Amino acid sequence: MNLDTINCGLDFGTSNSVISITDKKTKKEVFTYSDKSILYFPETNDLTYLVGQEAQDMYIREQMRGRLLKSVKTLLKQDKFLFTWIYGKKVTPEQLSMFIISHLKKKAEEFLGFQITDVTLGRPAIFSEDPQQEALAVKRLLKAAKDAGFINVKLQLEPIAAAFYYESLLDSPKNVLVADFGGGTSDFTVMKLSPENSSKVDRSEDIIANDGIYIGGDVFDSEIMWHKVTPHLGRGVTYRSYDKDIEVPNTIFHELKRWERSFLLKESKSRRSMEGYYFHSGNNALLNNLRVLIDNNYTYSLFKSIEQSKMALSVGDQAELTFQREDMEISDVLPLADFNQYISKHIDEIEQKIDLTLEKASMTVEDIDSVFVTGGSSFVQLVRAALYKRFDPKKVHIGDAFNSVAFGLALS
Repeated sequence: MNLDTINCGLDFGTSNSVISITDKKTKKEVFTYSDKSILYFPETNDLTYLVGQEAQDMYIREQMRGRLLKSVKTLLKQDKFLFTWIYGKKVTPEQLSMFIISHLKKKAEEFLGFQITDVTLGRPAIFSEDPQQEALAVKRLLKAAKDAGFINVKLQLEPIAAAFYYESLLDSPKNVLVADFGGGTSDFTVMKLSPENSSKVDRSEDIIANDGIYIGGDVFDSEIMWHKVTPHLGRGVTYRSYDKDIEVPNTIFHELKRWERSFLLKESKSRRSMEGYYFHSGNNALLNNLRVLIDNNYTYSLFKSIEQSKMALSVGDQAELTFQREDMEISDVLPLADFNQYISKHIDEIEQKIDLTLEKASMTVEDIDSVFVTGGSSFVQLVRAALYKRFDPKKVHIGDAFNSVAFGLALS
């Protein structure tokens, strides 16, 4: 095996990232490695970092000291986000992405025994509705891959890559809608797939339509945080001011919906104001939960508990939502019906995007022979229900939620 006999596909995802190596001749998988798209920077001066599960484990062992970054991919489109300071050093979105891409590249090279120069790199159907942000995200992603050591980088839409994976399983031609529900986006592509076309180099004529929307698992988690968890942190609590009962401002609770920004709250004006709210509320225990959460940087761990509850709802009608630390405790039940209500507006937007994708393809539901579903958020019951509502359930096929895109990228 050498560089000329393999293809490399890399799916740099919002929540998880995967690298896949396939044999050019046989189209068979040679190597696959996946890890969480998480970075952890310990409290050092040399920009030491860890990636993935190792990063998460170390962050918890260090009792949430240091900097943990998740959903790095979402930073690529943010034109106002030029860099972040990490222990006195400026780190750009390209660098953060490069750290994760390099980690996967190194794992594959250790297995193969030689350096990989070429890669087909996945990208969502849409980074942003704003053309300027869209172009910036693509530019940054390409730079990250080049800085990671790849020389020849080809971008491929992630739902199209999933389509190539699904095509490898077909025995007859089909019009296929590929639905890729990830952590950051939900992407849709309509393609003509056939096992006879798998060897074609140019597949542009087979791509009928594609579209996407910036809704995924992270948004669902944030809705649980807002509706179910923030009341345990003092949202709705009142404090006494000039003989009036006033509700604690929601500003700080809105910030908690984005855990990756929560480390900024510790030194914020909102946090300083919380001392007064706490005192004038009669030392309300719920507001103390909030103080403990922010001061000890527990927000990421809390979101992991939220994510576990969400995952439990993929197979049940309710889930336990618990989070306990030395100075605080949250214990509640999350019914599936409540979760569905929290995310219903987002599901409506997803359904509208599916309809728009079919409209772009000049197709009806009946024209689709098969629906191929992938991505971690495809486990959400309401997501699948949206598909079953539109399509014959016999047409809906659930793929490998995490690896199908990377394998398809290698095939393409």
